[in-house]
Parts: sequence; structure tokens; C-alpha cells
Amino acid sequence: METPYEYHDKKLGVKIKYLVYDRFERCFHADSLKLISYNALYKRLNSKNSTETELRRASLGCDALILHSSITQEWKDELAVKFGKPNEEIKKSWFAQHYIADREAYNFYIAYQYGEKVKLDPAVIQKYVFQSSVLNTVLLMKTNRKQYLKTLGCTTVDIWESLSRDVNAFTEVDHKLPTTKSSLRFKVNKYLKEGYAGIISDKYGTQNALKLKEREQEALIDELLAKHTNLDNELVANLYNIVAEKMNWPTVTAQTVGNRKKERNLVIYAGRNGVSALSNNILMQNKRQAPTAPMLYWTLDGWDAELLYQNTSVDKRGYSTTTYHNRLTMVVVLDAFNKYPIGYAIGSHESRELIKEALRNAINHTAELFGERMNPRQLQSDNYQSKVLTPVYQACAHIYTPAKVKNAKSKIIEPYFSHINKTYCRLMDNWSGYNINSGSKNQPNSEMINKISKFFPDEQGCRQQLESIIRAERGKKVDEYVSNWENVPEDLKLTMPNENFLLALGKKSGLTNKLVGSGLNVRIDGVKEVYDSFDLDFRKQGHQDWEILYDSKNIDQVLAVSKDYKHRFLLERKHIQAMALDDRSEADAGQLKRVSDYNKRAIEYITNEREENALLLENLFENTLLSDTLAKHLIVDSRGQHKDQKSRQRLQHKGAKILERQETIIETKANKTWQQEQDDYYNQKTDINKYLQP
Repeated sequence: METPYEYHDKKLGVKIKYLVYDRFERCFHADSLKLISYNALYKRLNSKNSTETELRRASLGCDALILHSSITQEWKDELAVKFGKPNEEIKKSWFAQHYIADREAYNFYIAYQYGEKVKLDPAVIQKYVFQSSVLNTVLLMKTNRKQYLKTLGCTTVDIWESLSRDVNAFTEVDHKLPTTKSSLRFKVNKYLKEGYAGIISDKYGTQNALKLKEREQEALIDELLAKHTNLDNELVANLYNIVAEKMNWPTVTAQTVGNRKKERNLVIYAGRNGVSALSNNILMQNKRQAPTAPMLYWTLDGWDAELLYQNTSVDKRGYSTTTYHNRLTMVVVLDAFNKYPIGYAIGSHESRELIKEALRNAINHTAELFGERMNPRQLQSDNYQSKVLTPVYQACAHIYTPAKVKNAKSKIIEPYFSHINKTYCRLMDNWSGYNINSGSKNQPNSEMINKISKFFPDEQGCRQQLESIIRAERGKKVDEYVSNWENVPEDLKLTMPNENFLLALGKKSGLTNKLVGSGLNVRIDGVKEVYDSFDLDFRKQGHQDWEILYDSKNIDQVLAVSKDYKHRFLLERKHIQAMALDDRSEADAGQLKRVSDYNKRAIEYITNEREENALLLENLFENTLLSDTLAKHLIVDSRGQHKDQKSRQRLQHKGAKILERQETIIETKANKTWQQEQDDYYNQKTDINKYLQP
């Protein structure tokens, strides 16, 4: 039986665990006398009027002690009856007096790792700390042999036999040290030589007792497990054992392989499941929070909508075939602030044009919400046709951040599509279901689907279903979205000029166009439109072939781009003037004045250029070396005179006269009525009747 007595600081103490029980009347030790509750005793020990005195607090490997002389006689008698008098234990307790729990040993074993950085079990750590502490005491006794023998009351003794008895008698801690003197001696010498590591069992060492000891064996079984064909445990064991027999290695079982598969999951996972699965399921991932305001972060992706529609096609022979399994693709641009579908486009399949249409819809929708086109601060997409679309994405956002390849978790839009599917599509009769491998609970009744397939909507009807979903989503979230836009700092708001918008997202008209007198004649969506610019530089580039970029939602302005993209001009749709004066409006008059003012500026520019040329050439031909050249005689003024002092004076006034004459012609033409124009037209025609008279 373990003794309740222990000496500390040369004072006899009683282990508290032999005296107390807990508040549920369960004792802390099997041999406890249950004299007082744990809480009651500690209240008494902390009271100023208490007679009981605490001798030592509990710590790792050491029990809490109460001073034996401070307890009541009644408690002393109870202890003596059950455990004997303390004086009988004095010799044996001398070993206990010198026992000190080794904190450094605890730190060593708690940090110790073996194998694939495996930690020791807490129970094993406690046992090793106890053993280290007891062995420290054994070494102390052996070093202070004379004092130890004097305590034992003898002068000659087998020291290892005596130490072995004391270690066996020391049961205050569960140390599980060897019980024979020879084994104890071997243990002490190994501990003395190797320190704390000398206590550790080989099964926790670097050379463990597993069958796969050699690195070659480990490598072979790991590579078999990592094979992309996903070999099962039995087959891996068979293949491994074929090599093992030739190499005289120990064979393994399927169970051993299974254990290895669990331990080496990190290493073999990518081989069995792929790099993407490793990134999504094993490697560390970032946790993100939603943006704090609208327009800070957009993401986009395509989705094959789980709504079926019927489609009838006619082959070359005139036979019609109707199919019912058709699905549309919808590209959605999502603002991550409150998952607001800021833009969308619907088509037969995902394409770069469909993505551009979705972005056009998104940016045009910002004009509907905020009064002008706005760019998001950040845009994320997958890597679909990244070489072609990356410049478009960069033009549409302050920062473009493509998602990591095959990393669906980085795109919040994937769960959004699932939300749409569950919330809206599942309620419609033409829902096709999703996630086929998930079981029948996620699939519609195929028998009923076949029965009602003839009532599925056509493509246009399916488009309307998807558009109604977007309208519903926007309707739920638009108020929150717009109200929070007011909280966005002004320096974070990015307007998108019309030129930038058309350059990045505009549709192409097809054929190139050249400037003619009436302007630029363009066909947009099959309709002829005429465009022009009041920028004089556009007239200067009249020799260019222009490619036209436009937005179907607003064709009042288009962007003309030269073939080399070095010249770009925003063009206005030509204003249509009323022929009859009585039909003219204020807008007509305003446009007439704009054209008149523009032509004045053009004539002034031409005149100034010609004047400057004349002055430059006059100075040039004054050079004696050029005075008789043919070029000098060919360059004359408007009256056929060579440039002399008189013509120089005329030049100073010529520009003003030309300008005045041109203005008179323009004003006269503008003031003519339609009838006058008709009269002039008929007066100019030849009277053919006079040629028919005999």
C-alpha cells in the first residue's frame, strides 16, 4: 500500500489526496479516508484562523502536502490506524525527500518528435518525466553514498541492491522503472550517457519497429500509392511484395499499406486525385470577407443554366426534328458586396463575345443606377481565353486579378449559381436537376420530365425565364446596393468615358468605312446610319479607312478607329434636318448653326495654312540660287501674277476676302426656301422640246 506520508524540507507531511473527497462525495484516491471535502480543506488552509498548514503545493510529479503536526489528533489517529505510524516510514521516506520533479525533462519530452513529426502521447510524457526524476534521485544517492549509507544505518551494503529496493518502494509516482538491480543499473548508465533521450523506447525513436524501415522500401510503396490509376491496398501490397522478395525485404500486408496510405496522404494525394484537388482539399487556403461597399470587387463566370427548352430543326431533306434537352448559357457579372448581379448575357454557349456582352450590360447598368458609366475597382475571372480577354478586363477595371487555374473556391460566383438553381430554377417544370452523382433527391422525376417535355418553352421562352430570375435578384438587392454607393469615397469612384467603353466593349460594324461629304455611312445591325465629327482633326484624317465600334443600346455615338489604332474619334449620329421651313424646330436651327460654325473654322484653317505656305515660299525663292527655277514661275497667286511686293500686300487681305465670300455663299444657301431650290433645279434643266420641233 502506498504511504500517505512524505518528508519535505525535513518536515513530515501528509498527502492531501488521502484526506479529501470532492463535492459529489467521490474521493480523489482509492485509499482516501474522506475526512473533509477538497473545497472545505482549502478554505481552511487559506483562512487566517486555521490551524492546518500547507507544506507544499501540487506540481508535476509531486503531491500536495499538509504539515502532519498541524492536523487534529483525530486525523492523525485515523492515518495511523490505516497506514501505520509515520516514524516507521522515516528511512524509506529519505529517498522521497530528495525526489524533485524535473521540469527540464518535461520540456524535452513535450517537444520531442519521431517519425513524420509525431508527438509523444501525454501519458508517455508523464511516465518519462517520472523516470527521469527518479533516476536523478538515484544518481544523487549514488554520488552522496556516505550520507546515504549513514541514513540507512549501515557502513557496508550492495549499493545497487539498496537503490533498487528504494526505487521499488518509492511509489509516490508511477515511474515503471526496472525492478531488479541489474536492470536498474543498465538503465541508470544509459541515462547517464544519453540523457533524456536514453529513456525513450525504440518504437518512438528514429529507427522504429515498422516493417518499412529502409528509405527505398518507403519510396517504393509511396510511389505505388501515388500512382494516378488509384491502385487499391491489396494490389499495392502484391506489387510491393514482388520486389521485396527479390530484395530480401520483409513483405507487407494490405493493412500495412492502408496504414501507410493514411500516414502519407499529403505526399500521395496529388498523384491519386490531381493537383487541383490537392489545392482545394489539402493545402492551406485563405479566408476572405465580402467587400465593404459596392463596386469594389466584381467577379464573372459562365453557367450552363439547368433549364431545358425545346428546339426544332429542319434538315436538308425537309424533315424536322424536335429536341428537348437543350440548355442556354448565362454569363453573370456579380458584385461581391451583396451578391448583386450587376450584369448578364444569355447565349447558346460561353464565348468571348458573350462575356463582353455581359460586361457591356454591367457597365451600362451602372449608368442606370448611378447616372453615369462606372468601372469597378477590381475584377476577377477565370482563365477562359485569357490572352484575348485580359486586355478587355484590364480596360474595364482598375485592377484585374484572374483566379488561380482550376481553383473554384476562389470564385464566390460558383456558390451563387447554386443559389439561383435552388431558389428559382428548381421551381420551374423544365428544371433539369444538378449534380447527377448526388442521388435522386437532387434530380427531377425523369418519367414526368418525358411526359411534359412537349410543353417546355422554346429558346426565347427560356431566355425570358433567366431574365426574370435576374430581375428578381436585382429587385431584392438594388436598394441596399444603391444606398451603400453613397458611402463609397469619391476617390474610389471610377467613371468610364464613352470612348473607353466603346474601345473595350464596342461591337464591330463589320466593313470599314471612308469619310465622304455626307459623313461616314455605316450599317449598324442592318440599318444604315450616318455619323460625323465636329473635330477638325477628323477631316484631316479623311484618307483613313475607319472601323466602327458601337453599343446596340445607344447608337447616338460610335467610335471610329483607324486600322493601326493610332487614331480614334467619337462620332455623332447625323442630325436629320427638316426640308420645309415650317417644319423646322429649334434643334434644327441649332444644328444648322453648328455646321455653319464648323465650316467657318475649317475654311479659316485652310486659309491660314495657305497664307503660311505663301510666306514661307516667298522667303525661299528670294534666294538667288532659286530665283530662276521652274517652281517659282509655276507658283502664282490667284490672279496669275508672280509673287512680288504687291502680291504680298494682297496676301494679307486675301484670306479675309475668301472667308467673307464663303460665308455669303453658305448663308444664302441656308436661307433659300425649298421652292426656290426646286425652281433653280428646273431652270437649269435643258428644254428638250425645242429639239423636237420641225
